Amino acid sequence: MAKTRWVGKEKAFRQIKQLAPEVEKQLGPSLEKSADELAGLARRYAPKKSGDYARSIEADQIEEDKQTPAWGLFADFIWRFIEFGTRAGKRIEKKGPRIGTLVRHPGAKAQPHLWPAYRVLQRRIKSRTSRTINKAIKTVVRR
Repeated sequence: MAKTRWVGKEKAFRQIKQLAPEVEKQLGPSLEKSADELAGLARRYAPKKSGDYARSIEADQIEEDKQTPAWGLFADFIWRFIEFGTRAGKRIEKKGPRIGTLVRHPGAKAQPHLWPAYRVLQRRIKSRTSRTINKAIKTVVRR
């Protein structure tokens, strides 16, 4: 069996250990820019009946994930009903003068705005992220 010898092993492992903090440091601003851009486009695509819902869409850092930078879009809780719509249905009214009245709900048509905004920006976000990671790798390797 042939034995091989790895020359420069210590330098390679030192660079690998330096890589994660450098990527984390450089990836944060890149992800923030992408999230802000996505939130802006989603606001433009959102239905503007009163404008309150569109103004509620914002990008913010996810606090639970302290190891790596993570960003997400946040909006009022009704975003699901607007994005995907609701189906028609019936329910019994439990308030008002006549308790037990059958009420029909016509349903709401879907008005997608978050996912289409993501699909428009998906390629740009992925390429920005990969460029940032490659830049961090080159920074560490050059040291």
